[in-house]
Amino acid sequence: MLKKSLLIMAIAVFLFMNGCKKSSSEPEEIVVKTAAQYEAEAKEQITEENMEDELKNLEKELELDTTQEE
Repeated sequence: MLKKSLLIMAIAVFLFMNGCKKSSSEPEEIVVKTAAQYEAEAKEQITEENMEDELKNLEKELELDTTQEE
């Protein structure tokens, strides 16, 4: 009976000591752009020469997104 109790206590201590480890790796930092950053990127990427093409690409993306949601 004493051996069983000691064995159960040893297992409990082992699980307690090893079960609560913190991960050593740092979580990845998530970068969230502001509206001003998106606007600045758009002003750089969209010119009068490619405005029509960019609009068509956006319309295609929106169409794909709406069809996937249905």
